[in-house]
Amino acid sequence: MADSTKQDGESPSNDDAVEELARELAERLRAMPNRQELTDYAVSILKESNEDAGQLEQAEQSREAAKKRDPFNPIAFGIPLLVIGAVLCATGILAGPGLGVIAIALLMVVWGIVVSFFRGSAPKSKSHPG
Repeated sequence: MADSTKQDGESPSNDDAVEELARELAERLRAMPNRQELTDYAVSILKESNEDAGQLEQAEQSREAAKKRDPFNPIAFGIPLLVIGAVLCATGILAGPGLGVIAIALLMVVWGIVVSFFRGSAPKSKSHPG
């Protein structure tokens, strides 16, 4: 609601500026021999600008959402550690360290599952309009 009030407060000056620019553009286009083509071109530029503005807003929202998320994914680190531990165990000589790496990998995978379970439920409740 506060954003709409702010926009309403600024809209008369924005409307006047846009109207002035549109009149100036119309006057310049009337004087040109290929005004229909240039008018179509100007309209297409305005449409692209509006679409770009929407994409910029969406990109900003994505950046904000990415900042809120934790970039560390324990499952993504646990799976390669599991493979490394299995290879170490397969050598026979390094079975002890291999079992240790496998234990760490399993802990990371379990931790990742627990964290993702709690993270997955929290945004759902926040995104619900209240």
